[in-house]
Amino acid sequence: SHSPAVLSFDLSLIRLTATALRLQGPLSANGTGRVEIFYDGKWGTICHNYWNAANARVVCRQLGYTYAVKALKGDDVPDGTGHIWLDNVRCTGSELNLTSCSHNGWGNENCEHDNDAGVECSST
Repeated sequence: SHSPAVLSFDLSLIRLTATALRLQGPLSANGTGRVEIFYDGKWGTICHNYWNAANARVVCRQLGYTYAVKALKGDDVPDGTGHIWLDNVRCTGSELNLTSCSHNGWGNENCEHDNDAGVECSST
């Protein structure tokens, strides 16, 4: 029977897409906004330390966009609320999931929401 192979394939897909990302802010429908990541049942933000074009490339790809126009930080990102989940995120740009990039560990940060990270993504 082919069932075991199909089942393990499905489970691996679920694992790959388990870490949800979303964009928040007034322009989020257009691919620009604050990056939020879902962990431990809660949405939270990402601190902008080391936030760069490679990180933006990973986020935009994970969200289904073709291009990362730029990494956003500081005043270019609307301040979030609640948890700040990730800090010192460092990607090479080839990762399929932001959580594959190196970071300080979940919730291990020393940031405020005026340091929330964002992206500008595009498919054109």
